[in-house]
Amino acid sequence: TFIPRLVPLINRLHFSVFGNLVAEKTDRSDLIFNFDCLFKQYVMEWAIPREKTGAVLFELKEWIERTRFPAHLPVEVRFVKGDNNYLSPCYQRDSCYINIIMYRPFNKLVHHESYWTAYQNIMAKHGGRPHWAKDHKFSGAEFQSLYPKWKEFCQAREKLDPNGMFLNTNLERVFGMKPSNSYIV
Repeated sequence: TFIPRLVPLINRLHFSVFGNLVAEKTDRSDLIFNFDCLFKQYVMEWAIPREKTGAVLFELKEWIERTRFPAHLPVEVRFVKGDNNYLSPCYQRDSCYINIIMYRPFNKLVHHESYWTAYQNIMAKHGGRPHWAKDHKFSGAEFQSLYPKWKEFCQAREKLDPNGMFLNTNLERVFGMKPSNSYIV
């Protein structure tokens, strides 16, 4: 992050050392995907239909190479079986989650906006749905087109939380609500 032009060299070195290692793990996600990465980071992750995985990865790679953006490793890829949860990114489709990252050692602000925008555009073009706990710029209008049961969920949410006690500023944006400073409890 301090000398961005070295990132491609570091990535190639890392890949030459670790890229040929083959490992497969099967277990509960909390036992596999839980580790301390030691410092803050920007993270964005979306789920796409499984069959779009190759096209998305090639398009992302092409954008990084064309723009020479110093993207940090790794680009994480994981597959998830479809489910029937109304707001699951895997709702009614087997999916591939693709996660990008930009590290922030010592809380250093790192240029990432153009990468985030390009990635989000690629994912949206291929029917992607953002991970609920990661960065994205979508709001209610976009979500309504992504989730067949969006309206039903919103009706249930409003009935169960009429005062917005469980909302935060991000969820207010997502659900298309006016921001508020406090809620009636």
